[in-house]
Amino acid sequence: MNYSVIAYSTACDVEDFVASCVDVPKFLGFCRECHNYGNNWMCPPFDFDPLDIWRSYEKIKLFGLRMTPAREGGEGKSAAERAKEIISKEKRRLIGELLEEEKKIPGSLSFFAGSCELCPVCAKVTNEPCRRPAMARHSIESLGADVSLAMKRYLGLDILWIKDDRLPEYLTLVAALLGSGVDFASGSASGGRITHSYRDSG
Repeated sequence: MNYSVIAYSTACDVEDFVASCVDVPKFLGFCRECHNYGNNWMCPPFDFDPLDIWRSYEKIKLFGLRMTPAREGGEGKSAAERAKEIISKEKRRLIGELLEEEKKIPGSLSFFAGSCELCPVCAKVTNEPCRRPAMARHSIESLGADVSLAMKRYLGLDILWIKDDRLPEYLTLVAALLGSGVDFASGSASGGRITHSYRDSG
């Protein structure tokens, strides 16, 4: 499916991000309504306080993707199927990039976009240990962050939704990298810096 991607990034203090975008009780409450609650090692409920993770770092770098589907194409597929196809492909690409960033910055920790989907069925369903602990990561929303607010405040992007089986103008993904004692690139609180763009026709 043809689509184009614009990638954004920005950085800020974790203290500012937590104060403006993190409300653990509120958003973990939303998680309880999700089928992954209690069925995914990277999703709630946790045996730790999510705030302890946030407070362990000084800086957060946000990575956002704005994916614009081509007007033509996608015949025979619903809008939801087309959106999932694009999002899944870009999510895998973004995971690879984040893990590479971790390698470059010792002590950093990445948060993936959305729930962990590295395995077809999470080992937690059968009460087994995580099969891919070296790659599995939490998402920022699983640790109590308001993704919609974070995207708007720090990247200047809105979350748009499918309506009447029609794709929105664009789709979005947001992930993050946390670190301390490193020189993260500075960013603007009113909109993320465009880092690169590309077109996918696969």
